[in-house]
Amino acid sequence: MPPLLRLSVGAVRLAPRLVLAALGAYLIAGATPALSQVLNACVLTVTTPGILASNINATEISSEQPAGRAATLSVSATGFAPAIHFAAPAMSSRPGVYSRTPVLSIRYTSAGGANQPYTIGPTWYRSTSLTDVITIHAKAEDQAGFAAGTYRIATMATCEQ
Repeated sequence: MPPLLRLSVGAVRLAPRLVLAALGAYLIAGATPALSQVLNACVLTVTTPGILASNINATEISSEQPAGRAATLSVSATGFAPAIHFAAPAMSSRPGVYSRTPVLSIRYTSAGGANQPYTIGPTWYRSTSLTDVITIHAKAEDQAGFAAGTYRIATMATCEQ
């Protein structure tokens, strides 16, 4: 049975661009005017860590193999619908005996409008809502095969408004 391998969404960091938006002051007869401000903010949270699993001949490790699981990332924003950016995937952990360079890729979907097929490079999308849940799959391919051990594929997710 191939070993289970973990998928890491990476060091998720908060990187919002803060912009003040005045909601306005309203005068009501005899009332004091009120002023409100909303800060653009975005919080990314890994809600489910992914699991990578190997195919039968150990040429692919993926969250979509049997025994694998996608990672999920929740988005909570205020102000404007956020743009979510993903860095190119990287192999952040591998056994010392494995020295080749596999082809790494990620894909993701979300209720907020994301539908990114597998890609090896950086990518982004603008959510259609202030809250979203992103399902992220990762895979590594090496036709020569992977050595036994633990592997981790990571991507950096950032939020921009």
